[in-house]
Amino acid sequence: MTVTTADAKTLKSALRSDVKTWHALSFSTMEEVVNFVNLEPAQGAGEVEFSFGPDGQIWLMYFL
Repeated sequence: MTVTTADAKTLKSALRSDVKTWHALSFSTMEEVVNFVNLEPAQGAGEVEFSFGPDGQIWLMYFL
């Protein structure tokens, strides 16, 4: 699933729960990744990792 900045806030709010788990999403730009990570609740140290895919997408793994 490729996420845009417009969809990021809604998606992140929907994923919030009392139990934290790892999730993965793909983004088109690093700016979109940074915007998503900094949305409330912002991820802390060790709660985020990213990787560039062969198709140019940026895969974000985050703990929420």
